[in-house]
Amino acid sequence: MKRYLILVAAVFLAGCSNQVINQCPSAGVLSDTAILTVFRAGAPADPSGEAYTATINAVKSSCEYTKGASTADATFTFTVRAVRAPSPDGATYALPYYFAVTQGDRILNKKNATLKITFAPGSAEATDEESLSNTILTLEPGHPPTDYELLVGFQLSDAERAYNQKRGRYTP
Repeated sequence: MKRYLILVAAVFLAGCSNQVINQCPSAGVLSDTAILTVFRAGAPADPSGEAYTATINAVKSSCEYTKGASTADATFTFTVRAVRAPSPDGATYALPYYFAVTQGDRILNKKNATLKITFAPGSAEATDEESLSNTILTLEPGHPPTDYELLVGFQLSDAERAYNQKRGRYTP
């Protein structure tokens, strides 16, 4: 029995010696800006008036970084899923979003952009994956890429953000 335990421990520890440490910045979406709800014209700002709702999820990053280098080349991807009531008509919507590079509580760079999401005729759901490649991070001396974070969210008005907070963060 002792030999078996020693063998198991040796196999486990051997696997640990070959681990690769991720040197990429973390990636995330701010929960208050992860959902965009658009209302039908003239409809009430409650669930009965919603035209469609889009959600950002599946946020991830990868990068190329040489230890000691002053820059890292990151790729950032995220998925947008939009839902609406079934409709015989197709539709394409422009969704405003932001992408930011942060370090701690500092915003180092922020860009606004728009993505298009298309509902096929008769469809109640649409998805799109966005990939922002060649995001060059200029690293401050002594700070590896892991000290930075890549963030995304919808560019919301105060009323849209308040609606998200009112309906709850975990509403599907």
